[in-house]
Amino acid sequence: MRDGRGWCVRVLRVAGLLASGFVLALLLAPMGVACAEDDPAVRKAKIEEARKAQAEADDAFKARVNTAIERGIAWLRTQQKQDGSYPGFSEGLGANTYNIMEVGLDALVVLTLAHGGADPKDVAVRRCLDFCRFHYSGGNGSLNLKGSGKLTIYTAATLVLALDALYNPGAGQQAAIKKDRYGEPVPPKTTPCKYPSAIRKWIQDLVQFVIEAQVKPSGGWRYPGNPLSAPDGDTDLSNTQYALLALDAAARCGIKAPPETWRLAAEYVLREQDKDGLDGAIWVENEAWEPGYDDPPRFTTVGNALSRPWTYLPGDTELPTGSMTAAGLTCLAMCKEHLWLEKKLEQELRGRIDRGLLSGMVWLGENFSVEENPTPGGASQWHYYYLYGLERAGLKIGTRYFGKHDWYREGGEHLLGAQEKTGGWKEPDGTVRPADSTESAITQTCFAILFLKRTTREPYVPMMPPVTGGGGGAPADGR
Repeated sequence: MRDGRGWCVRVLRVAGLLASGFVLALLLAPMGVACAEDDPAVRKAKIEEARKAQAEADDAFKARVNTAIERGIAWLRTQQKQDGSYPGFSEGLGANTYNIMEVGLDALVVLTLAHGGADPKDVAVRRCLDFCRFHYSGGNGSLNLKGSGKLTIYTAATLVLALDALYNPGAGQQAAIKKDRYGEPVPPKTTPCKYPSAIRKWIQDLVQFVIEAQVKPSGGWRYPGNPLSAPDGDTDLSNTQYALLALDAAARCGIKAPPETWRLAAEYVLREQDKDGLDGAIWVENEAWEPGYDDPPRFTTVGNALSRPWTYLPGDTELPTGSMTAAGLTCLAMCKEHLWLEKKLEQELRGRIDRGLLSGMVWLGENFSVEENPTPGGASQWHYYYLYGLERAGLKIGTRYFGKHDWYREGGEHLLGAQEKTGGWKEPDGTVRPADSTESAITQTCFAILFLKRTTREPYVPMMPPVTGGGGGAPADGR
């Protein structure tokens, strides 16, 4: 009640005219409570109390998260095999026989250990990297991924992310972004980080492979030659996401892909976004909201936008999913940032990227879940991969909410409740089950830790599309 005090005073005046003291008492009792709550001093006290309670809850949540991460890292360490690798894709294949994705899984573990505080001297990290290097460059009886043509985008990209996390742990936000006379942010001058020469050469090699593997002219990525028993297709959004994540990490150390790579990728992701969609509300947090009160409400709408998701493969042959919609958002945010950094982000493309971001965010807000990978009308799979995708999308865009959902808090609470007594994570038996044998407890634990640790490198400037409510909710401008 914004004018509750005035309403309360008017009622009391009427009550004071009544002859019956009994009736007056009946009126004053409930009205007195309402008046007290609308008193500025009472409201201020209630707000401060709610803020204090929220701060205490936040501190308790952070403590639980930190404990969960420590337990998860400890469990991962117990899983390392004698040869330095971790159980996964190659289990049961026989001696000296390996699945070509094995190095990618081991790189995922190194990435997780690095974000858990391990450095290149860590024994487990060193042994695992030796295994990866052996099979990448070719040793006795190894796959020789580099020379055999069996290197995949997932493996190459995850290796780049792992090496970058180990040898460039401080990368992230640089100095405060300056603005020009029009109020526009100015791309920062960055100082390339110093990888050890052998590591830098390895990353350069991997990045060059990723750049050359981009499918022309479509702009996406796929398993080169599709050597796996995966659905046919020249490109897919998952491999495209990993390729761009690798290029994003390497670029912060001066190992850059050409702007055309980013432009082609942006066009691919925009083209593969669902073209049809119903109007959905654009929700933002109300600046006037105060904790402890629902008036004004915490969230308010600023217009509508088409709700448009993404699928794994191009075309309309598959159902949209939360994991692929999060991937589409992450890709667009990275393309937007790097084209902006290179001063190649034309106004027309910037507007289309912002509209694509907004449409994807509306869909994710409407279909949001942390209990499963939202797949309207279909079977839910790749649950923890989706949660890690939420983390990447949320941080790359620079948003705390999808719709009215605090993605990190809700996802974190779910993962805290799902952690095994051993310290790891796995999908429970039941309706939400792993998509296949590659969704092992190792991968699930890595995805859970990477989510909880908020490991994705944030952009120099948040890529959140401007929301004005004008033009049917479409952004009036972009960054």
